[in-house]
Amino acid sequence: MEAQNKDNTQFLDVLILGGGPSGIAAGIALLKRGDVDVMIVERGDYSEYKYGESLSSGVRSTLEYLDVWDDFAQVQNLSPYYSQVNWGDDAQRQLGYMFTPHGTGWNLDRLAFDKLLANAFVNRGGKLQCDSQVITCEHQAYRGWRVLVKSKDQQMQTIVCKYIIDASGRRGVMRTNLNLALTVYDRLIGVSCIGKLPANGAPVLDHQVEACKYGWWHLSPMPDNQVSVVLMTDPDIAHKMQACHPDVWRGLLKELPFLGKAVEGAIFSDHPRSFPCFSSYLKDAGGKDWVAVGDAVASYDPISSSGIPRALANGIHGAFMAVDGLFSSGDLLTTYSDSIAQDFKQYLQTQWQYYQRETRWPDAVFWARRRAVVAISKDAIVHATHYFEQKLTRAPIHLKSNELQDLWLFCELGKPVREIIEKFSQRHLHLPEQKILLGLQELIETGYVDIMVEEEEDSIFLNTDRMFFD
Repeated sequence: MEAQNKDNTQFLDVLILGGGPSGIAAGIALLKRGDVDVMIVERGDYSEYKYGESLSSGVRSTLEYLDVWDDFAQVQNLSPYYSQVNWGDDAQRQLGYMFTPHGTGWNLDRLAFDKLLANAFVNRGGKLQCDSQVITCEHQAYRGWRVLVKSKDQQMQTIVCKYIIDASGRRGVMRTNLNLALTVYDRLIGVSCIGKLPANGAPVLDHQVEACKYGWWHLSPMPDNQVSVVLMTDPDIAHKMQACHPDVWRGLLKELPFLGKAVEGAIFSDHPRSFPCFSSYLKDAGGKDWVAVGDAVASYDPISSSGIPRALANGIHGAFMAVDGLFSSGDLLTTYSDSIAQDFKQYLQTQWQYYQRETRWPDAVFWARRRAVVAISKDAIVHATHYFEQKLTRAPIHLKSNELQDLWLFCELGKPVREIIEKFSQRHLHLPEQKILLGLQELIETGYVDIMVEEEEDSIFLNTDRMFFD
């Protein structure tokens, strides 16, 4: 049980950083044992509206394991919904759950869902501390952690725990504290706003997805005749278009053939807000006395529509890692890390296949970044380099300007591409290999680097789709 001494220090078994679906699922799973003292530190207080989301009906078994299915069925609308998708051509098609032709999902009241999970955790004996954030995590000499937490009213508190589950999302508290490298595969952001539909208008019943030249839009129905509308694009594109400006955002939405009509008459009174949606993967999924779960270990493009089911399952697995770390050898962490890596590799392939279906804007930067195929052999060598213009005539597609210039500096005469990638990766740990290869291809295409292969029968450019994921 929890102990507290005079200097405001709390002692417990497991501290969970973050009270989203992944963190709460981990907490509920741990409480099933009855012999583990668990606390969750959450930055918010479950009062702020979340943007509309959906949930695959396949998540039922997970909710049943957490013993929250009955409560979920009472507060959520379980009527099946379909997605209206405009992707790949000018037609709009009705699909099942997002891009799957079969099966449906549920329109999720995310705020009510998060509250339901949080209440279940507290009612079963868990400790939930809201409006608080972690300042530092210091590893103890023998085992466990000393964590400094600051509350909303600026009060400082020390928590000493045996194990940490990091469910802090993309910001990755443990990753930041331990200075670990996060591999980032894209720069996707969402620019979103919640609108109120006119009282006499027909309610929006389906989710809608509509691709456009600069990204894609997603509309989700919400309670009280509201809708959540999100523009998915890259930050440099959004900045160039000023897409976060209310008038610009509303103007872009109005121009859409399908979504513009669906929200006709809706009032968007708030300013659009941007938030990260990039895909990322943390190779170090955990370590001595800690493990990362949810978006803290692997985050996904919303096009996959798998965020919450993955977060719940991932949180439960994190609870298993904590139990293994507390009461056994901790060897399960290797298996957990391997499963995360394999799942993320499969996700990358599926994500790439989704974006390959949209071919209407082949020269648009957003789609070029996601449709590009690695076609350069790692056995090729640098044949020649040419003067690199620091002021490029056009912005690089796959790397930032400074990254592309740095890559060019590694392209020494006679050096194999494989060696260039290895040395460049050591300096830019956050960049995945395929992105570096695409950047090198861009240097070749723009005339800054020439490469050749040692054997005539080899081709400089390989016709392979799988190399993007291998």
